[in-house]
Amino acid sequence: MKRRDFLTTGTVGLAAMATATTVQGQQRAQSFRNRRADRPARQEFIEVRRYTVKDADKLEKLVALLDKALVPALNRQGLKPVGVFTPFPQNDNQRKFALNVFVVAPHKTMESFVSVNVKLLADSVYMRDAAPIFETTSKDPVYTDCTTSLLQGFPTMPGIEVPPLGPDRVFQLRDYRSFNIERNGAKIHMFDEGGELPLFRKVGLNPIFFGNVLAGPRMPTFLYMIGCPSLEKHKEAWDTFVKHPEWIAMKDLPKYKDTATDIDAIVLKPSPGSQI
Repeated sequence: MKRRDFLTTGTVGLAAMATATTVQGQQRAQSFRNRRADRPARQEFIEVRRYTVKDADKLEKLVALLDKALVPALNRQGLKPVGVFTPFPQNDNQRKFALNVFVVAPHKTMESFVSVNVKLLADSVYMRDAAPIFETTSKDPVYTDCTTSLLQGFPTMPGIEVPPLGPDRVFQLRDYRSFNIERNGAKIHMFDEGGELPLFRKVGLNPIFFGNVLAGPRMPTFLYMIGCPSLEKHKEAWDTFVKHPEWIAMKDLPKYKDTATDIDAIVLKPSPGSQI
C-alpha cells in the first residue's frame, strides 16, 4: 500500500470511529433522559400555615403584611409559589374559619422546612417589612395563634400546580381525617391510584396540591386544595362530580368504606399578593 493511500484510509477510519462514538454518546444521553422522564417526580414537602386573628381589622392587617413581607421573603429562600388565602363567609363550616388566614409554601427538602424561620429572622428586609408583627406586645398581637401542617405530596401529584384560573379564581382546602392510619392510607389510595384525582381534573376541579400530613394538629389526615375560575364554576364542577358515573361506581367500594370520617371543607379566596 502506498503511503498516500494508507493516510487516506486511516483518516477515513478515524472519522468513522469518531462519528460512531458521537452517535453512541448521543444515544446514551437520550437513553438517560428517557429513564429520567420515566421516573416519578420527587415528592415535595408542602407547608400549610393557619393563622388566627381576633377580628376583621387584624385579619386585613395580617394579610397585607404577609403579602408585603412573607411572600417575597420566602421567594428569596427559593420557595415559590406561595399562596395566601382567606375564607369566604358562607355557612357554618365557613364561619368557624372566618378569622383564619392560610399560607401555603413548597419545600424541595426537609432542610428547607426546618430552616425557614431561622432564615426569616436573618433576613433584614423581611424583619423591616414585617416590623408591625414584631413591634406589638402579647396583649395586642397581630395574630393570636399559628398552627403548621407539614405535608408530603402524593406520588401522582408530587408538588404544587398553578393552573391559569383567572382573577376571580376561588379555591377549596379540604382536610380529611381518618380514625386510624390504615383507613387514612385507603382514602389516599382512592385519590392517588383509585381514580378520584384524575376525575377531579376531568370535571374541572383543578388540583393545586394533594398531600399526606406528616405532622400537624389533626392526625392521621391529609389535605388537598382545588381551584376553579369562579364560585359558580366551583359549584358546577362539584355538581358534575357527585353525579359522575365514575364517582358513583367508586364511592361505595368496600375497600374505601369508613375512611374519611371527619372533613373540613373551606372555600378560600386568594390575597392580592398570592402566587397561587
